[in-house]
Amino acid sequence: RLERPMYKHLRSNRAEALSLYRECLRTAKAFHWVEETSGQPWNTKLKLETRKEFESSRSETDPLIIARMLVVGRDCVQQVQQKFNNADKAAMERISTDTSRGSVTKK
Repeated sequence: RLERPMYKHLRSNRAEALSLYRECLRTAKAFHWVEETSGQPWNTKLKLETRKEFESSRSETDPLIIARMLVVGRDCVQQVQQKFNNADKAAMERISTDTSRGSVTKK
């Protein structure tokens, strides 16, 4: 089956958008705490906001704008993941330090 060259970018943008959407949803799963004001879990809120952002961009047809949105979206997800991983690592180090202090004082 031959693809028309003018539609080839649509398939790659569509696939990239779907990949980014799935990555956003996977990242949202890591946020387990609850928002203080509404009592809504952050992962639920992030999933709803992700859906809303992607739906609002669905009608965009300009390839340059689509490419920019994909690049910015991917960069944002990677930054969130990096910050989350750094915070998780710092928390684990604090737990390890506190645990080792506790075991020294108990002896």
